[in-house]
Amino acid sequence: MAKQIKWLVVASMAMGLVFSLFTFTLFKESRGYAQYHSQSLMNDTSHLIGSFQRKQEVLQQILQTRTLTQVQVDLIREDSYTLINYYEDYNRLAMNLDRYENKGYSIAEAAFVTEAVFNRKIAEIQETDNAKIKLDNEFLEKVEFLAAFNERCLHTLGKHVRGFVITDTSVETTEEREELSENGIKEDFWVDILKRLDREAFEKQRDLEMLVELRSKRF
Repeated sequence: MAKQIKWLVVASMAMGLVFSLFTFTLFKESRGYAQYHSQSLMNDTSHLIGSFQRKQEVLQQILQTRTLTQVQVDLIREDSYTLINYYEDYNRLAMNLDRYENKGYSIAEAAFVTEAVFNRKIAEIQETDNAKIKLDNEFLEKVEFLAAFNERCLHTLGKHVRGFVITDTSVETTEEREELSENGIKEDFWVDILKRLDREAFEKQRDLEMLVELRSKRF
């Protein structure tokens, strides 16, 4: 009887050890998963902020000079795809984690509109030997709208982002940036960013779509 009890105790200890090792392994994997995504999140968010700021500078330059260059079009396209890629990556992650799913108009669709507006000017630039083209009032009105919309999005981003302080022309990191690089993916701020930017796009959906529809109706 004593031997049976001893074997039961040994077996229980062995099972406990196996369970502890299994739990520890899961913990390490979960922690590693969170850290990997958190580091990517903070780096990508920093890049996203910079792209909004640069786009704002380019749009303001266009309005001030009333001209457009190929370089400016390329920069706007690059910044638009920074937003599109960010949204696609983290919206997919949010859906996989059951934390957010948008079935309506999104900020990514608004970015595609921005790209389309300027893409339609590329041909005009390429058909001339000039380094830039003059813009009429109709196109400048579109640029004014896109600048105002971009500024709203940048303001929304500044309200909900963590780990950064956004100024008019720069972005500074805060003390919690390092901590968020370890576990930021577990927080809600990045999900809130997706939600709020989608809300900005949804509220201006018709105005955004009109930017490309008006030109299309002429053909």
